[in-house]
Amino acid sequence: MVNLLPFMGHQGSPGQQGMSQIGLGMAIAASMVVLSMFQQFFFNHFGGYLERCLRKLVSSMDPYVQIRFSEDSTDSGGPKNYEAYAAIETYLSSKCSAQAPRLKANSVRDINAPVLCVDDGEGVSDEFDGVTVWWHLGKEKDQGDVYRGSRNNRYYALTFQKRNRKVVVGEYLRHVMEEGKAVSASNRQLKLYSNSSSEHGAYWDYIMDFDHPANFETLAMEKEKKEDIIDDLIRFSTGRDYYRRIGKPWKRGYLLYGPPGTGKSTMIAAMANLLSYDVYDLELTAVRSNAALKRLLNRTPCNSMLVIEDVDCSSKITNQREKNDKDDGKTVKNILEKVTLSGLLNCVDGLFSANEGGRLMVFTTNHKEALDSALLRRGRMDKHVEMTYCGFEAFRTLAKNYLGIEHHALFGKIEALLNESSITPADVAESLIARRGKGEDCGEECLKKLIEALEKKGARENGRM
Repeated sequence: MVNLLPFMGHQGSPGQQGMSQIGLGMAIAASMVVLSMFQQFFFNHFGGYLERCLRKLVSSMDPYVQIRFSEDSTDSGGPKNYEAYAAIETYLSSKCSAQAPRLKANSVRDINAPVLCVDDGEGVSDEFDGVTVWWHLGKEKDQGDVYRGSRNNRYYALTFQKRNRKVVVGEYLRHVMEEGKAVSASNRQLKLYSNSSSEHGAYWDYIMDFDHPANFETLAMEKEKKEDIIDDLIRFSTGRDYYRRIGKPWKRGYLLYGPPGTGKSTMIAAMANLLSYDVYDLELTAVRSNAALKRLLNRTPCNSMLVIEDVDCSSKITNQREKNDKDDGKTVKNILEKVTLSGLLNCVDGLFSANEGGRLMVFTTNHKEALDSALLRRGRMDKHVEMTYCGFEAFRTLAKNYLGIEHHALFGKIEALLNESSITPADVAESLIARRGKGEDCGEECLKKLIEALEKKGARENGRM
């Protein structure tokens, strides 16, 4: 019989073999842990460096450069971002839109000649001084924040060869901005915006195209007064270098005050049309905090008109407190943050207001005496314009506008009645509106109707009725 014990002793017992396998497994596991820790340490300390080196290597091999112009004005560029985006869009519309297979139409003053723009996702090429560049209109969804949901941000991406960087950055972009702004000023449609009524109210919403026909020629006001306002507006709109030289922010505040119906809103429309400024109608009661107000004003683009109508109705801007009695008898104060007078003054005439842009701020009120004196001083409301009851010169403007009449035998009687009663231009205009069909002469009938209205109003004011 063969003795197998020596052989078995050489191979080891089954228990010994199991222990060896367990030790090998533990060694492998320990090696994996050490390797994982080494990889983590290596990439934490050198991963960013390797990524930058790789990106630099790829960039050095890429012969093209890309510059991006975003439509959104919420980043560090502020309202300047949107201005650049709008100028590029206008420039490409006039120069390159015929190349794109898909276009979109933007509203302009003449609906029969819409401006065609490059649609989302399309690209066009342009040539300047022998250099070819490519434009692409893209769209991406941002992450949003607590003040607004996510939104699709459009952007224009400009691509060109590296060797042409000096020409493109130094000359071509300046050419695009100048051409775009020039074309935009000549044919663009003015727009009306209002602040959002959402919880924070920190964004402007497009309301409608601003197509009000009012102008200073048809405005019912004394000629000398109109000329003074026109001269002041033109000097302001063209005074960018002057304001910078004297060290004053390029902005101007107007206060239009007077009884209802004296033409304050019409004056705002005439000012916007004269300067070709978009109108941003600010509803203070919809703004939740001073910070939200600052965000709104920071998103107001250059060469625009900020309007706060009936500012006296928002004169109670203050921190409101509500007291709720709890079951334990303790009083808890819940502060509802609101726009304060200090916050409004800082936005109108503080460090925050010292931004470049030619912003015209117009306030209206029916009760000037209800406003705080700090808000009325020069530098905040620089020019106070009283909108008065209708005088004879304002009546003659209305008669010319509504009836085409510049002289009439009844004018003398109307002038005498206007001196004896207080009637608004709106009431005078209502009496002068022709009620008959087109082509029928009803001028004298309307004048007689106005005389009757003036006599009744005078009698009521003098206590005869």
